[in-house]
Amino acid sequence: MSETFGIVSFDFQTMLAHLTQTQAKSWKEASGPSTRCGLDYFYVHLDGREAYINVDQEFVTISVDGEALFSGVPTEDENLKDCVRSSK
Repeated sequence: MSETFGIVSFDFQTMLAHLTQTQAKSWKEASGPSTRCGLDYFYVHLDGREAYINVDQEFVTISVDGEALFSGVPTEDENLKDCVRSSK
């Protein structure tokens, strides 16, 4: 039996808001270096904090100013699971 997997999209701004008790609209996309492992995303908060997000398969790591705030599968986290959308 085979399974068809669709496209997964993440709402990183809302994830960051949950993890930092801020508003999603306060996080803006930024550019940054690539780790060449999975996909890398960078965000800057209006107050100057910098966020780094790495997605490798379904595993997501989120750090703000060098402090790891989340490492795992967002769909398994009660606060972050609503920030993940999938389509088949």
